[in-house]
Amino acid sequence: MDYKESETLELKSSFSDWKAIIISLAAFANKKGGQVLVGLADDGKAANLRVGKSTIEDFVNKLRNHTDPVLYPSINVKTFGLGEIVSIQVPESDQKPVFAFDRAYIRVGKTNIKLTASEVRQMIKTYTLPDYDEAVLNKSRENIELDTEMIISLNKEYFKFKGLSSDEILKRLEVIKEDRLTNAGYLCFAKKIRYIPAASIKAARFKGNSMSTFIDMKNFDSNLISAVDDILEFVSRHINMKVIINGDSHRKELWDYPIAALREAIINAVVHRDYSDPGNIQVRIFDDIIEVWSPGRLPKKIDISRLLVENRSIPRNRNLARIFYQVGLIENWGTGFHRMAEACRKNDNPLPLFEEKTGAFVITFKKRNGNEGINEGLNEGINEGINKLFFHIATHPGERLTEISNQLKIPKKTLERWIKELKEQEKIHFKGGKRNGGYYAL
Repeated sequence: MDYKESETLELKSSFSDWKAIIISLAAFANKKGGQVLVGLADDGKAANLRVGKSTIEDFVNKLRNHTDPVLYPSINVKTFGLGEIVSIQVPESDQKPVFAFDRAYIRVGKTNIKLTASEVRQMIKTYTLPDYDEAVLNKSRENIELDTEMIISLNKEYFKFKGLSSDEILKRLEVIKEDRLTNAGYLCFAKKIRYIPAASIKAARFKGNSMSTFIDMKNFDSNLISAVDDILEFVSRHINMKVIINGDSHRKELWDYPIAALREAIINAVVHRDYSDPGNIQVRIFDDIIEVWSPGRLPKKIDISRLLVENRSIPRNRNLARIFYQVGLIENWGTGFHRMAEACRKNDNPLPLFEEKTGAFVITFKKRNGNEGINEGLNEGINEGINKLFFHIATHPGERLTEISNQLKIPKKTLERWIKELKEQEKIHFKGGKRNGGYYAL
């Protein structure tokens, strides 16, 4: 195996360079995590290292004495060539910045760069402040106009605090501290969002599939609870809906994009965005796609490639999530991405695309294919089954025919016909050997 230094890998020939090893580990911890391999020369060749009885223990003690907060890496010794190599691995730290020898470093490419004083202050600010939505807004309540009508209405339907004023309801909701609104309280219950410019949401319809020409645009500065429906109303004015008559002469309304999925994506952006980022949530409507941009990346413990496989929620703004749950806008934390995908499947849209771009989390919806007609009802059962199979393969990658049949309770012969059709449409493929391979969505 060829070893080359990178943003996550450092090579050292021996522990005599222990100070540089500790600095590299601290730099990795301040970035994405990384690994130091001791026992390899710069060119990746074996240095024939022999690890003494107390070598690892001595190094761990030095690491403990010279890092703050203390790093606790994973250390493994392996035989390599005529000698040994020691793998020392650290994850990205939850307590940044990590200092080594009273200095803070960060890994950039193959180099450990010393952070400037301002960079250290910014990192401390980012990782030690309380949750943004829990912090108190630095404005007196006399300067804030609350949407009291909405608060009373929500109380009747959801909170059910009997005989309380809007002010008392907010206290019960724990969004008033020291007679001031928390950011969560302000964002959810103010009539207009004036004091947090980043919370304004932008939506636009563009001509074609680029951002060169605007057809329509709007900024939404109402509270976040009201903004969800306002944005959906704007989007619905710029997408098409058609009426399908099936075999029983029943009407079926089909939108270019599933409204339920768009609603879920907008709520996800509103609740989970990084409000310390000065950027705005953006809803971009093009001819063939809709993009929902949310400032901030996913929490590092969530694998973006497995959003449709795993159910886990790590809410960045816990108080916003709690309030949205209480008013019925969030059903179950951690299932939103699955509901988006299921809504797309039912509406005959491709699965949504999840990406991280320029520090933002982006959900892209593709326009439905639009091939329905008056005879849709005759084929609805078959199409529904094929779509169900495709959704299952997309959310359970690598399963074999027998596993799929057992889970969906559909005969193998039926699945084989549907799989053949999905292959012809280039939506799935079989990857791996006959004994251990499985089906994957393209």
